[in-house]
Amino acid sequence: MIDGMISNSLATSSNTGAAATSAGELQESYNSFLTLLTAQISNQDPLKPVDSTQFVSQLAQLTQVEQSIATNSNLEQISSMLASVGAMSDMQLIGRDVLVPSSQVRMTETEFPLSYEVAPGAENVNIRIYSQDGNLLRELPGSSTVSGEVIDVDWDRRDMQGLPVPPDTFRVEMSATDSAGNEVRVTPLTRAEVGRVNFTANGAELVLDNGEAVLSQTIRSVL
Repeated sequence: MIDGMISNSLATSSNTGAAATSAGELQESYNSFLTLLTAQISNQDPLKPVDSTQFVSQLAQLTQVEQSIATNSNLEQISSMLASVGAMSDMQLIGRDVLVPSSQVRMTETEFPLSYEVAPGAENVNIRIYSQDGNLLRELPGSSTVSGEVIDVDWDRRDMQGLPVPPDTFRVEMSATDSAGNEVRVTPLTRAEVGRVNFTANGAELVLDNGEAVLSQTIRSVL
């Protein structure tokens, strides 16, 4: 019975990750252990006394659980401290421009901050620019298929009829193929300003001026 109690304590310590909860359950296990130990010693046969080695071994197991819980508690504190440091770092991104994977691009009077990265083997890159209501405004070929580089997209700000397109936020789609016509991965990238940081269960979420929200770990660079 004591062995089963210790096994339960070990499972709780290793699986939950909640040091405070595990510590409380461990204290209950200690109390139960002492109660059972006292009962067994009080009712043992004087001619066949209980082997004290067994009790020492069980007590050592409980001590091991206690040390494991203390280690988990320290790790939780370190994790919390690292999260706080990361949060402060993300807050400093407010007002800064970042390069992130995105299919939304905010064009201003002076720039169209769209670029892409393509995987090895690409021979052709096709870029489609859509208005907010879903109309195809322009279709462009990629200017390069060199892998491992951030390649800027050059758009003359005119639609398929040659009419000028005013500043707005646009949706883009990209595709790439190799010499045999097989699809190759291509990632659209945009430069946008961080307006706000939201802290979610998945990590820091950056709200960009193009209307999109992205996780901070997706940032390719800070500009």
